[in-house]
Amino acid sequence: MFFFFPETSAANILYKRAKRLRKATGDSRLRSQSEIDAAHYTARDHLIVLGRAFTLTFSEPIVLLMNSYAGLLYGVLFIWFESFPIVFGGIYGFNQGEQGLVFLGIFVFALVSLALFLQWIKSHIAMKVNEPGFTPEMILPPTFLGCLALPICLFWFGWTSRADIHWIVPIIGSGFFSVGVVTLFNSLLNYLGISYPTYAASIFSGSALFRASFGASFPLFARQLFSQLGVGPGNSLLGGITVLFMPVPFVFYKYGANIRHMSKNARHDL
Repeated sequence: MFFFFPETSAANILYKRAKRLRKATGDSRLRSQSEIDAAHYTARDHLIVLGRAFTLTFSEPIVLLMNSYAGLLYGVLFIWFESFPIVFGGIYGFNQGEQGLVFLGIFVFALVSLALFLQWIKSHIAMKVNEPGFTPEMILPPTFLGCLALPICLFWFGWTSRADIHWIVPIIGSGFFSVGVVTLFNSLLNYLGISYPTYAASIFSGSALFRASFGASFPLFARQLFSQLGVGPGNSLLGGITVLFMPVPFVFYKYGANIRHMSKNARHDL
């Protein structure tokens, strides 16, 4: 992305243009607007910028719910991975090398899901972004499939991980997690970036902190969860949590524009 994607930040494009003009003309008075603004920044302004990732996360309903959903995905993903050695090592008797290969199901589903997602972006979004009538909510339909795929994956994996059921069945079920991750992560992050273009860096840094916090904390009680409840009920508990978040994409698809227009930080021209 760094090497092949073009720069899209207007402020950065103007900054580089001003820098080239200063070098070409020798006129040090040539400044971009961002440089003029930065010259008057104080320590308080820098602290405000640093704290914006936290303030936007907890003051914007869209950002808070989207980050909570993304954090939930990370947490469930990492705690769910802890059940793999229990299932394929304990139930099916796989050795360490064979246990590593069971993740190929997730990999294959991820490749297929990503290809279909990119095709959908190309055919339904790419040509409409700059057309009148485009809204950030138009990026959300893939999440309808993703929010269904997550509980399907967890219930399927949990209740088919038995010695009397062939090992390929839970592996196929695990692949549906890729459908959820690809469609939800890409759509949610794109939605946030389009809705808050001015503060995209702060939004994404807050989102990354949210995801990392969930991903680091959930595995701490994974062993206790599966040892106390078992694989089936433990995965059902995780699946139930994902079911509770299923309405989020539908709510923002229908009411997202109204919520954005109530915010002073979100984009209002779409």
